[in-house]
Amino acid sequence: MKRSKLSLFLLLLLVIAVLASPALQGKTGKPEPDRVIPGDYDVWSVDWAPDGRIAFSGKQEGESGTATRIWLYRPEQAKPVLWTGTGSLVDSSPKWAPDGSGVVMVRKTVPTPERREFTTGIWWKEYPSGAGLRLTSGPQDRDPDWAPSGETLVFVRGDGLYNSSLLTIQKNGLGLTTLVANVQGFIATPHWGKDDKIYYTLLRQRKTVVEVAGQRFECWGLDRGSIWVYDLRTGENRPFLDNGDDNRHPVLSPDGRYLAYISSNGQPPVEERVVRDRGSLFVYDLASGTRFRVWDGVSLNGGPPCWSPDGTKLAFFSFRDNRPAVWSLKWKEHAQAETTSR
Repeated sequence: MKRSKLSLFLLLLLVIAVLASPALQGKTGKPEPDRVIPGDYDVWSVDWAPDGRIAFSGKQEGESGTATRIWLYRPEQAKPVLWTGTGSLVDSSPKWAPDGSGVVMVRKTVPTPERREFTTGIWWKEYPSGAGLRLTSGPQDRDPDWAPSGETLVFVRGDGLYNSSLLTIQKNGLGLTTLVANVQGFIATPHWGKDDKIYYTLLRQRKTVVEVAGQRFECWGLDRGSIWVYDLRTGENRPFLDNGDDNRHPVLSPDGRYLAYISSNGQPPVEERVVRDRGSLFVYDLASGTRFRVWDGVSLNGGPPCWSPDGTKLAFFSFRDNRPAVWSLKWKEHAQAETTSR
């Protein structure tokens, strides 16, 4: 009887300990990331305004991908507010102006049986009036980002899958300038830093030879990503992070000291993780040269990381619950310094 009472007492203590432990603790004992947008939305990218308002590209769960629009949201709201309703156009990649006066975004024309062309252009949408202006005519313009001054934008102009250029344009749609022309590869997600440098992702072409029925064929695709930097002062264009890993989506912190990016560095074998989340979130200290691993299981696709206005949080894209979503965490609580040349 005494032994039975003792076992019951120990079991009760175990239950109390489990219930009393923090609900959001992961395997490391640190808080798990928070979902940025409510779970009944599929979210591809977010951007924080200086006042904390969030613009995101997404749709409600169950809707077709062509219903992707730009939404506005604050954590204290019950639900996001639909901000664009543009018929057959698909809206993505929102970026707040540095003063919070509006958003630039990519608008895509979806092919139809009558019109087979797939075109994209950069648009401006003023907040809160909603007044809009088309800044570029495409046909394959993408990934806009603001200069710190808020007067100019950098964006990518594609010419098919394997040719890209890096350009700038003023916020009134004038002054189109080419910085890097006709790169053989896929340029993506440029970021204009306070150091007068533009960091961007470059995926080169990759040739694979396959043999079918005794015949050899060349197949072309995109290789791993590398991070490049274009110096606006000197015009120098050089690789910043090209080390054999798949490195993508560089974004500087608001104070310009830290560079966040996604990399395949150190990830476990494919069978041990969700294949679509084969990257990790890293932060590189430009002042000290220290690299920090922040979080594993991050998608190399989707939107780039996003800093909170105060620089304490990082948001990242992931399929961790088998749907496209964006999660955030206080990055310094998870940062683990690693010894590396970069």
